[in-house]
Amino acid sequence: MSCLGGFRAITREQLDTLRAVPRADRVPDYLDEMETVDIFDVDKAWDAMHRALCASELKFGNTPAPGCWVILGGEVLRGDREGEEDYLVVCKSPEQVRQVDQFLQGLTEEAFRKLYFSIDPEEYEYPMDEEDFGYTWEYLSDSRPFWHSAAEKGLWVLFDVDQ
Repeated sequence: MSCLGGFRAITREQLDTLRAVPRADRVPDYLDEMETVDIFDVDKAWDAMHRALCASELKFGNTPAPGCWVILGGEVLRGDREGEEDYLVVCKSPEQVRQVDQFLQGLTEEAFRKLYFSIDPEEYEYPMDEEDFGYTWEYLSDSRPFWHSAAEKGLWVLFDVDQ
């Protein structure tokens, strides 16, 4: 698999439909066919984004909020049970989306640089350098309009990635 991640903005009805699908079927083919309001791909930058915003740890959880909610924070719909390691789906509520939007609007490149270069290099599997920082920051900062639109519309946001 390619470890490509992305966000999908969805309505409550679309989320209810997804929740009705067995966990084993919440896979890329299903999500790619699912109706969405908006999407934003983050390529492989999601890994460094999450580590920078969550003290180097690549794990599910809701602290420190709201930064952790950008990637692996929120309700885990797939990926936290045995046999689900190949594909992760994490849902953020409209309230979490609103708080992420506010957080990202206030996050400067300088502040994110400090967070990025605080990642434990032994935990991160990629070279930590200016090129990777720029790649990560570009995807994170370019996601701001997506988050803002989802927040204004009261949408839920899914993060999904194939492992």
